[in-house]
Amino acid sequence: MTTQQTRIDILRHGLPEGDGCLRGHTDFAITSTGLIQMATAIADLDSVDVVVTSSLQRCSDFAQQTAKQHSVPLHLLDCWKEMDFGNWDGQLQKTLWQEHNDALTRYWQNPWLETPHGGEALVDFDKRIHQAWLDLVEQHKGKKILLVSHSGVMRQLMRILLEMPENASYLHRIQLPYAARYRVTIFHDKQGKDWPQIQWPTQQQF
Repeated sequence: MTTQQTRIDILRHGLPEGDGCLRGHTDFAITSTGLIQMATAIADLDSVDVVVTSSLQRCSDFAQQTAKQHSVPLHLLDCWKEMDFGNWDGQLQKTLWQEHNDALTRYWQNPWLETPHGGEALVDFDKRIHQAWLDLVEQHKGKKILLVSHSGVMRQLMRILLEMPENASYLHRIQLPYAARYRVTIFHDKQGKDWPQIQWPTQQQF
């Protein structure tokens, strides 16, 4: 029998500036369209106790507005930033494919073994997101949390929660458009074990 639940709604940022770029750690601004997309995506949220966000402005601008609207605490954290693509970060993907075709091909075929030039290894990104998740649950246990982050973070978190193998397939099989949202409800049993369950908002169900 469960004694406590933690609810975490995870929201991807809406449309940002930098169309066609590999965004990663590059701090592109959110567009007005992106803000509308994000507001629409969480319109059905009944309540929020705390807002946690990537420190990048394409996430944090909306998170700050939402925290103010609900009069709840806001936490801007670097650990929820997108993966760091190093020297590739912020550049047009078209240009990258022209100039680094072989390296990009190797990376996307096996990102667990290849690392972007000067960037973050996927194994380190995975560890970062896993630890960020453990810290989030420990610090806000029993609360209703809105987490605003990035598609790469959301995919990696799915891999961790569903215990997917460390291969490239999940990166291509999970589509998360701008302002995509999913919920994780964690059931905490009396023995101290956590039982996470990924859920989809009602308006996104078939």
